[in-house]
Amino acid sequence: MIDEPLRPPWQKGWTKQVQHDFQGMPAEGSDLGMSARAELIATEDPYFRGIDADASLPHWMTVRPPASTSPGGPHIVDLAGGRGWLVYTFMRRHADPQIVVTKAFWARPPHHRSVCTTAASVSCHPLQHKTSD
Repeated sequence: MIDEPLRPPWQKGWTKQVQHDFQGMPAEGSDLGMSARAELIATEDPYFRGIDADASLPHWMTVRPPASTSPGGPHIVDLAGGRGWLVYTFMRRHADPQIVVTKAFWARPPHHRSVCTTAASVSCHPLQHKTSD
């Protein structure tokens, strides 16, 4: 039997916290996160090493290491121009290489204009605000 390196698609996983975060995201954020994860498991080099290595990815996602000193460590996938992101690690196990998403974030849209519900002479606390449409 010849021992050839494994190729994509890679196994995929995520932490329990990320599962929880995905459940609380609006559909746009979770859809882009799932699409990004699908792109990651199908790529030949999950660390996108080299100049313009992520050029083949959709326009709404870019990949980068958080520090240039650890190019083989965790990586960040910026989604929709920085509106959200995933942090993932590629576990290079011999039998079962896997991409594990360890953090996920999606920025909520800004709230509508806040209107204080207290009298003008009393300072407003952020929890005393209601939103107006």
